[in-house]
Amino acid sequence: MRIPPLPSDRTAFKIAIICALPLEASIIGGIFDQQYDDNAFGKAPGDTNAYSTGVIGYHNVVLVHVSNMGKVAAATAATCLRASFQEVQLALVVGICGCAPFANQPGKEMFLGDVVISEGLIEYDFGRQFPDRKFVRKNTPWENLGRPGPGIRAILAKLQTEHDRTWLHDTSSRYLDLLHQKLGDMVKYPGASNDILFKATYRHKHHVFMHCETCSDGGTDVCNLHCEDLGCDKTEQESRIRIPQSLKPTIHFGWIASGDTVMKSGEDRDEIVTRDRVVAFEMEGAGVWEAFPEVLVIKGACDYSDSHKNKRWQGYAAATAAAVTKCFLEKWSTGKSPEIS
Repeated sequence: MRIPPLPSDRTAFKIAIICALPLEASIIGGIFDQQYDDNAFGKAPGDTNAYSTGVIGYHNVVLVHVSNMGKVAAATAATCLRASFQEVQLALVVGICGCAPFANQPGKEMFLGDVVISEGLIEYDFGRQFPDRKFVRKNTPWENLGRPGPGIRAILAKLQTEHDRTWLHDTSSRYLDLLHQKLGDMVKYPGASNDILFKATYRHKHHVFMHCETCSDGGTDVCNLHCEDLGCDKTEQESRIRIPQSLKPTIHFGWIASGDTVMKSGEDRDEIVTRDRVVAFEMEGAGVWEAFPEVLVIKGACDYSDSHKNKRWQGYAAATAAAVTKCFLEKWSTGKSPEIS
């Protein structure tokens, strides 16, 4: 396999991958073809980030370990990254997200483990709060985040052709299999029987009297127990058309909602999906979006952005996103071919 030579300094790194969770970063580490010593390149004074560096495919890549979830932490990490790795041209925000199960696209469904690639971001929690809980998102051209850069848009257009869609599906499935061989149960497929979508109005709480402070006060809060422990009614599940297949996630392209709020409401999810035509919800992309010439969000669906969310699918979803990220980097050119050893 062709790999670039060992960099002499930080200017050799043109690509960064940004992860908010240790789980996400651990799984991204599994797609590195070679990893450099942690202290090999240092960082700028005042930079509070932690980094891992190495090779993915033909590229030297720096992995950014973000201190926390959310836009503010991601924006801080992006600012520090720019100070230390000043030649970074492409930033990939990779990890897990909540999805919109029907993706607001006729005939298309999304299942847990599917991957979403951003064609743009909607900062859905950026707006004005009026009385009676009425929230109006700021939606003028100068208040919205822009489209991805031209380099990314060109590759996304190519990846949506019939030939490249087939290549992306087959190659990412192969990389996912390799990740499973390397990381084991951390990225194991949880099984179609654990991929359950409830109706948007069916809340995750005890539906019979129980001595539960959360559920017995008559409020709208949801319980922290798993669906199995609560006894969530399976007759309240949504009917599905596509049957999820083990280790063969579907890859979706579309607009992603980014905000500092963890989306745990099926009703609010559907309202935003209808209004803004988004396919997923995540928390870091907006903080990075305008910090670099080219930014892309690649995330695996670990829940349905509703009150029934749990962590069971996080490892597998992070792995499907990592596999697609490796595929994307095979198509990406930094514009200057490195000397290959």
